[in-house]
Amino acid sequence: PPPPAPRDPVYRPTSAVLLMTDRCNLRCVYCYADGGEVGHKDLAEDLAFAAIDRVCDNARELGRSYFELTFHGGGEPTLAWRTLTRAVAHARAKCLPCHVSMVSNGVWTASQCEWIVENVDRLTVSVDGGRETQNRQRPSAAGKGTFETVMRSVAHLDRYGFNYAFRMTALAPWRETLARDVEILCHETGCRRFQVEPAFNDARGTYRAPTEEEADAFVAGFVQAFDVAWRAGRRLTFSGARPWLLTHSFCSAPFGGLIVAPSGNLVACYEVTNSGHPLAGLCTVGSMDADHVVIDEEKRATLLSRLAERRTACRNCFCYWHCAGDCLAKAFYPGVDHSPTTLTRCRMNREITAHLLLAYIAASEGLSDTPGVWRGQYTSPQVENRNWEEAC
Repeated sequence: PPPPAPRDPVYRPTSAVLLMTDRCNLRCVYCYADGGEVGHKDLAEDLAFAAIDRVCDNARELGRSYFELTFHGGGEPTLAWRTLTRAVAHARAKCLPCHVSMVSNGVWTASQCEWIVENVDRLTVSVDGGRETQNRQRPSAAGKGTFETVMRSVAHLDRYGFNYAFRMTALAPWRETLARDVEILCHETGCRRFQVEPAFNDARGTYRAPTEEEADAFVAGFVQAFDVAWRAGRRLTFSGARPWLLTHSFCSAPFGGLIVAPSGNLVACYEVTNSGHPLAGLCTVGSMDADHVVIDEEKRATLLSRLAERRTACRNCFCYWHCAGDCLAKAFYPGVDHSPTTLTRCRMNREITAHLLLAYIAASEGLSDTPGVWRGQYTSPQVENRNWEEAC
């Protein structure tokens, strides 16, 4: 087991996660936030600056060498372009270095792409696959296809040798489409890292756990796609299966991030972007304005207690130190059976983790001093054997 991370008795996050807007220029058919359809609210610039100031001060007081700034949200962060660029300038002017990351749909102008290459350190582009899949699952607000536009942006990133990752959402039929979409993206782009997550909901703004048949179908599709990526020397992951990672928590959001929603609410999950989310009551842990950050310690303690209870229920699972209780937004969604013994998402996590363990053990033949033993290193036929964290 990994040693527990030291917990400061005072909540002092060193990462500002700004959920920039609920506006969106796409209408992805599975969108958890129903982006672009509700609210139409942007994060105020003074709140963005105040959040940056707070986490920078925290990092300095804790003796950290840098702080973090991430742009995320239930909409497309680049639609709040003026606030986004001014927030980065504000962060770069602080006394500590700032690591800037962003999750975006890749629908940018040429000038935006230039700015991103010059100012963002880590970038995740949401793209679902080839032309047919991308245009069907991620149409524009006007109902047009977006494949060509996103591929132009990605080509620009590749020309600059920029380090980015793809975040894919996979819909049924996984066995027939996922491997093909991964193969297309491997062929068409220079992206080295892919993360794929399945969606089972039938409507935007909702979540539904998979049936047993759906869980099995996604596992089969993932295994096929993993092998495609492996042969191409690329890395394909799924958030519920991380055998290279030993951790006490699935996600750092409830512990180390100051996550600011457009309303000024402080939340403990990236997916809880507005007060209408079914988990808003559990995950809203404070609020802020331009002058004050107010943490509701009682609500935060309640959330952390729920997470600890969930971890206890997982104690006998072989994924205990890898998925660490699973994603908060999935494990606690109302109306979903939360028991790890019956939850179908847990079934997916275990099956895929087992496949990855066997794949890495098999790949260790001839690549280590003890063939047949995997030591948590990333191994691929076309990628030099090296520590997985370095590969990240």
